[in-house]
Amino acid sequence: MACDNDAPGDGIRWKNYPALTQPSKSYRWLVVKCQLPDVTTIPAGLDQNISQFFGISGTGYGNIPDYFHDVSYNRASVISDTFLGWVQAPFKSPDLARNGRLASSVPGRQQRVQECLSALPADQLPDLDTFYGVVVVNNAVQDGGACYVGQQTLTVGNKNHQLACVWFDPNSLLTEFAAHEIAHGLGMTHSYDDSLRNCGGNPGEYCDPWDIMSAQGTFQFRDRNWLIGGFASGAGPGLNAPGLMNMGWIPADNQRRFQFEGDDNQTFKLRALSRPRGTEPLVVLLAIGTDTPFDEIYTVEYRQGDGWDLGFVTDPRAPAAVVASGGAVFVHQWRPVGTPTSTLINGSFAGALQPCDTLVLHNGARYVTVDEFNVADGSATISIGFGRGKFKYCFRPSDRIKHDKRAVGSRLPAESDGLKEQSDRPLRVLPPRTSAPDKGPPLPPGVGQPG
Repeated sequence: MACDNDAPGDGIRWKNYPALTQPSKSYRWLVVKCQLPDVTTIPAGLDQNISQFFGISGTGYGNIPDYFHDVSYNRASVISDTFLGWVQAPFKSPDLARNGRLASSVPGRQQRVQECLSALPADQLPDLDTFYGVVVVNNAVQDGGACYVGQQTLTVGNKNHQLACVWFDPNSLLTEFAAHEIAHGLGMTHSYDDSLRNCGGNPGEYCDPWDIMSAQGTFQFRDRNWLIGGFASGAGPGLNAPGLMNMGWIPADNQRRFQFEGDDNQTFKLRALSRPRGTEPLVVLLAIGTDTPFDEIYTVEYRQGDGWDLGFVTDPRAPAAVVASGGAVFVHQWRPVGTPTSTLINGSFAGALQPCDTLVLHNGARYVTVDEFNVADGSATISIGFGRGKFKYCFRPSDRIKHDKRAVGSRLPAESDGLKEQSDRPLRVLPPRTSAPDKGPPLPPGVGQPG
């Protein structure tokens, strides 16, 4: 990657994902810089960092417009072209601390944004109704995040506007954090898994480490362009398939469906979400048939350790199997209506399926088997069918031979799960790893049980 001395940080150029469509929606954000009157200094370089992180001058270096261009495959244009300030805030640091009147995230952030906008002279305030949302950046490290989800009412100068709303401090300008909060402004909610674990919210909330809507508990890579305190920041990951489907960012031509009238074992070749190509599939949708509306739909996606998902193979916390193979297949329950939008199905694999793994859904109503990965091509081959899986030969990367298909395995009938590997030699017969997640504990109200 080439470096540019006039660019942010180390000036490392970012390689954007291929566009699958022409931009169909523009999300134009106003950026206002708001200074606390009792904090007289502006951090060195912050003005340039703000304009490059949100605006066109920083595109090509992995900024916010780059992120949403990539994950939407060019369907959404998320960019800032108007920067105002510094305006003096009508509140001070004690108002933001502990029990201060504006300290809370809700409704404190919204109130701060409204007061900073109202502090702008009338002749400097643009027509707010021409913007999708507002980002306010202050000059003191204190708090950052979305005011709410989507667009809601902001009152400025006794006039109401429907706007998205985000409050950032100087340490908020890194993609793993800021893209999550901007995504809230676009209408996205937190992702879940089916574990009932406490990851910082409701049971299962923030527990999908492969999706940016699980916030900072995700697998990230080190970004040397957007520095925090002079140090590399975290970047990525991308969005999972349910989030992309809800936003309408996966074109219909790149979707496939498991056909009820087709063969009982159907094979699909999936592109990695970070490696789109033409009309080749990025997601497979399957319905399992339940009596509860919107609880029957599952998505199958392949993610690979490159692009915004580079952290899958570089984050020290990433599972060794994923680092070794270069990627993973994920199955989510997707709710087009209701919450949560996305629930990662863990099974026995922490959600990250590898070659030769089979995930059984709804007590054998459907199964998903990972056949193989082709990291060089950016693709994975999977099989979906009725029942608990079928005997087949497959290849599983070993710890010793990571991407070498000499590590041969054989899939036994799925009912044989529980057998152990008999040898650690490179050439070996491997038993299946089959998981039926529907035997776990029930999920909390509002989170559907796969079974």
